[in-house]
Amino acid sequence: MHSFQSFSITFLSFLVVFSVSDPICNNGFTLVNSAKCLKLFWIGVYCLTNDPSTCYFDDDLGTASSYNNFAKGFPVVDLGGCVYSAAAGTLAGQWISAECEDVEMAYVCEIPTTKTDSCAHNYNGYCYLMSHENSTSPTMPFTSAEDSCHQNCAELVSIHSRRELTYIQSLYSTPNISAVLIGALTTSPLTPYWVDQSRWDYGHVSPRSGSTGSCFQMAVKTDGTWYQVDCKTSQYFLCKRPTGVTCNSTPAPPVIVTPAPTNPTGCNSTSLFDSGRITSPNYPSAYPIPSLCNYRLSTLGAYRIGLYFTGVSTYTNYGYVYVYDSNGARLAALTGSAGANTYYSTANTMTVTFTSGTYGSGYSGFAANFLSF
Repeated sequence: MHSFQSFSITFLSFLVVFSVSDPICNNGFTLVNSAKCLKLFWIGVYCLTNDPSTCYFDDDLGTASSYNNFAKGFPVVDLGGCVYSAAAGTLAGQWISAECEDVEMAYVCEIPTTKTDSCAHNYNGYCYLMSHENSTSPTMPFTSAEDSCHQNCAELVSIHSRRELTYIQSLYSTPNISAVLIGALTTSPLTPYWVDQSRWDYGHVSPRSGSTGSCFQMAVKTDGTWYQVDCKTSQYFLCKRPTGVTCNSTPAPPVIVTPAPTNPTGCNSTSLFDSGRITSPNYPSAYPIPSLCNYRLSTLGAYRIGLYFTGVSTYTNYGYVYVYDSNGARLAALTGSAGANTYYSTANTMTVTFTSGTYGSGYSGFAANFLSF
């Protein structure tokens, strides 16, 4: 099972299944597994379609368009979106499609490379400094926390992938700390950005935040979502700096922040990844008649999807919003007026279909946020 749910070992999801991103790596890994008598083994690739350019590496390296070693006729997503390789025989080293949930195979986990540093928490080229370990005052308001980070040549943490988020959660597995300040701020309307000037290329803001504060805290004990809080409230906090940095070194030039491209509705997009927002056409204005939209939500690796509706308004029994699980099972059929419903997938895909019907003008349709878990 690519999701690792059936294995008895503890699996930390900031590790990924080994990603074979070049031919030398592919050949070497095949030889190692052959020597270990592992005939078949999962690799960290997930395919959305039969085109290798829509096959994504679990470790955020992108797609398999630059390198892949699929066997002739593969990938075939009708057989499953996950990918395995053979260590011996006529298909040795080649990649084959398989169902993710019902097949058990060997696997090897891979962690990112990093640099040597004396810091206690070193991951993927960065040091993570926890306020209760490194600060004279473990809880501070945002501005003071930022100053404390600067004294250690660091910034309040910015988070750029699901793996990094999960790693941060693992740091707080023991301390009795439920939430920490992170280095995100927002203006009105909600337009969050990182104070370290890095790009906002990953988001995990809670659809149920319910606060009007300008700062964010991360729920480290539960789902890792980010909630708006008052910047003046004292909180535990987390700092982050590149490994190998000394405080007397010349600071790196600031990163130019480039807004991430957005699709206003997500209607009929090829696939929507990790987190975002989907709406009916023209939302919050009235949707056109007729309208038909499909939204394919996906996330990588062994993650799942949470879908949070903020509202539904359609012509009852004509306009519908259908929610389908990864296996095609219908989770919901929403029509008329519906409130803040929440649905979770059992695997790493979910499909939403909106159909207006041919009657009933003047309805706004729906809006929903989705997150990877």
